[in-house]
Amino acid sequence: MRSVFYFLIIFISGNIYSQTPAKIKFQKNSNLIYFFNKGNSTDSVVKNSTNVFYLVVPDSLKKYVTVYVENGKLLKTSNDSLVKLNYMPGLKYESQFVINEMPDTKGFKKVFGLISLIDGPSSYQKNRILVKIINKKEEKVVIENIFFYRE
Repeated sequence: MRSVFYFLIIFISGNIYSQTPAKIKFQKNSNLIYFFNKGNSTDSVVKNSTNVFYLVVPDSLKKYVTVYVENGKLLKTSNDSLVKLNYMPGLKYESQFVINEMPDTKGFKKVFGLISLIDGPSSYQKNRILVKIINKKEEKVVIENIFFYRE
C-alpha cells in the first residue's frame, strides 16, 4: 500500500513540475512576392526548356503589381502561378493583373488574369532579359533579375 502511495506522489509531483511543450505558431505573410525558375535554378533562359517560372503574388497585392520585362514577354499558362518567359529581342513589355468576372453558381466570381502589353523598344543587350517587379502602391522595386538567353 505504501508503494502505491509513493508512486502516486511521485507521479503527481512529476506532472506538476514538468515542462509543457512549446507551441510554434506560423503567421501567413501576405506581402511576399515570389519569382523563380521552375526546376533547375539558373541564370540562363533556354528556349523551350527553362523558360517556365513561378510568379506567386497574393491576391491582396495583384492590383498593385506590375512586371516590366526587357527583351522578353510573360505569357500566362493554364496554372495561375506559372508563367512562360518568351524571348522577344529588342522589345519591352509590361504585364499586369486585371480582374475578370467569371460566372459562378452564386452569380459572378472575380478572378485575376495576367495581361502583357508592349511598352516600346528595349535598349538592353540582346542576349539578356531583365525582369523587374514593382509594387506601385509603395512605389518600390520588389524583385529585379537578369537572365541570359541562349538557344
